[in-house]
Amino acid sequence: MIVKVLINTSVKTLNKVYDYKAPDDMICNISIGKRVKISFGRGKDRFIEGIIVKIEDDTYNPEFKMKYIDEILDEISYIDNIKLKLCKWMAYMYFCNVYDTLKLMLPPGTNNINANKSLKAKQETVVNLNKDVSEILSEIEDGKIKSAKHIQLYKFLLDNEYVTMQDITDGLSISKAIVSTAEKNGYVSISKVDIKRDSLVDLNVERTEKLVPTDEQQVAIDGIIELTKSGEHNQCLLFGVTGSGKTEVYLQVIEEVLKTNRTVIVLVPEISLTHQTLTRFLSRFGNIVSILHSKMTISERKEEYRKIKIGDSKIVVGARSAIFAPLDNVGLVIIDEEHDSSYYSQTTPKYSTKEVAAYICSENNATLLLGSATPEISTYYKTTIDKIKLFELKNRPNGATMPEVIMVDRKIENLSNYSVISRRLKEEIIKNIEKKEQTMIFINRRGYSSYLTCRQCSYTFKCSNCDVAMTYHKKSNLLLCHYCSHVERNVQICPVCSSNDLKESSFGTQKIEEELMKQIPGISILRMDKDTTILKDSHVKILEKFKNEKIDVLIGTQMISKGHDIENVTLVGVLGTDSMLNMNDYLASEKAYSNISQVAGRSGRGSKTGRTVIETSETTNAVLNSAVNHDYLGFYNTEISFRQVFNYPPFSDLILLQLASLNNNNVKLASDKLYSIMQNSDNLYKIFSPKSPFIERVNNKYRINILIKTNISNIVMKKIYENLKTYELNKVNDVNLTVTRNPSAI
Repeated sequence: MIVKVLINTSVKTLNKVYDYKAPDDMICNISIGKRVKISFGRGKDRFIEGIIVKIEDDTYNPEFKMKYIDEILDEISYIDNIKLKLCKWMAYMYFCNVYDTLKLMLPPGTNNINANKSLKAKQETVVNLNKDVSEILSEIEDGKIKSAKHIQLYKFLLDNEYVTMQDITDGLSISKAIVSTAEKNGYVSISKVDIKRDSLVDLNVERTEKLVPTDEQQVAIDGIIELTKSGEHNQCLLFGVTGSGKTEVYLQVIEEVLKTNRTVIVLVPEISLTHQTLTRFLSRFGNIVSILHSKMTISERKEEYRKIKIGDSKIVVGARSAIFAPLDNVGLVIIDEEHDSSYYSQTTPKYSTKEVAAYICSENNATLLLGSATPEISTYYKTTIDKIKLFELKNRPNGATMPEVIMVDRKIENLSNYSVISRRLKEEIIKNIEKKEQTMIFINRRGYSSYLTCRQCSYTFKCSNCDVAMTYHKKSNLLLCHYCSHVERNVQICPVCSSNDLKESSFGTQKIEEELMKQIPGISILRMDKDTTILKDSHVKILEKFKNEKIDVLIGTQMISKGHDIENVTLVGVLGTDSMLNMNDYLASEKAYSNISQVAGRSGRGSKTGRTVIETSETTNAVLNSAVNHDYLGFYNTEISFRQVFNYPPFSDLILLQLASLNNNNVKLASDKLYSIMQNSDNLYKIFSPKSPFIERVNNKYRINILIKTNISNIVMKKIYENLKTYELNKVNDVNLTVTRNPSAI
């Protein structure tokens, strides 16, 4: 038997299939989509991984002598011809190798049958990366990390958030000694954590029945069900204010789709994959639901993939990557919080989940249902030109009202109050404590990271590798660069003027906690941020403690803004608003409106009236006032006019070409060369001259961007690929090029 194999490589010239023979004793286990170990190149023992993409018939007569497959790595194939077609489409649309997309279809840790061993210990050993992603990728690329096993380990950890030692030894066949060496060299950390034997899918959740829908919900349910029964591909938007009951609409539509023997994928942002969100699906549909998210162990996720593949699961709920679950006969894909930027992959392949979902639905004659209280401008625009059907939920159920929004002018406040907590917010928190009601305080991370500055000369401590200020962590007394992970410890002297008069400027969650405890004695506080949510299920434990123990205040960053429905929360404070309004990005207004509206919507979701206090120096800002007045349409009308005048999406497509190199002269030379080649456009697109991004240097790599505006078509794509091929033949050494279609940030 002869098979065609696609090899695991990022080299563009090797992005093609190769012929291999299957030994007689392997033939019965050969199938499309299985990974194989093969000898590649001239080296006798040079083995690499590949995936079988075609099985040739007996009449096939290859031109060259073939090698034999050494080993079949998978028991089960998760990739069929339909998935192969999707992968080829994605590789073309997102400018990457086909193998890059094939890897998205596979469950993690699938190359060893021993990976299925049950975990019996009361504790398990967890391995985490100890360095930043960009630094590790750079060291691999520059040859500093040479060991194939170490590279395999680090790439595996990059792709998976929660990895046990057993996942590594069984799933990757990497010894504990190699992991220990990686720990000694500072690349990974090894720790023991308690095992939670019940994964979310196995929790003993009480079954619930569907609720009686409101009139608005019933109209939406009936309309969406009608689309799903049409037998055609449809797209629709469920546009509902925060707390309007979109999830109940999803659940009742899913129930009807299941009756037609079709399956469902439900996507939610990773940050919204709370215990509360998942329980609603599990309690309604029971064990036909599979959950996929990054904080499950590799073994748990692999078991879920197996359950989906054999048909035991009819509903898959998960974050972005769940769109690739091996689910057959998909009839409905739901993307909740469709505006969320996490639906855009930031690593190769840089795909849009919504575009991939639309393709899958088109191929399956299925319905794509998008849901949001603050839809993307491009999404809502499609409803105005009849490309997407619109359903609206304008009210909260049971007569619940939208929260009252109070703006505090920091310009006036700062004249007599230097605390980051305004007097009005403090008063409202005290009122809540007296009424035994709870408060959430949202801190925009960009506006409230803590920096270290010198009082004498105003010097701000910056990373020596990147053009950014380092974040000050008071508890451990260190400065950390969140771009390259460079650390400076016990800093006491200013390097410019030698003064020891240093101060912490701006504020983080720790600082807010300190301020509140100082100003309101006896207050109980929890924090939910990157530092407090490192361990598995930390989010769940913090939220359960906040809810069940009636903690007064929960302080957090982006992760508290979505997916939480706590009836006793009647006050939300929003800090760091100004920095959201002044981001250097054409999407800045959209992101600001969404963030402010979403976090404000956490308040007053039960029978009690909610309030939201927003601290800002820009009380007349149009975007802010639209959010304050819950006026999405007013915001949309202003923003869509701006997009049309300046020809931004949805009136055009953007393609970002980013070059990066350790050598600044090389990256400039490469950008000039690429710009010159890409100018051969046949008037199919508009290209802008090379520009450095806002942060020019990250992890010692200098970056330059070239932006293209166009309207994507086959002709345009063909021209861009022609020019990129010309550049590849003339490229500058040691310069990396990445291409992103419609990036979520520029």
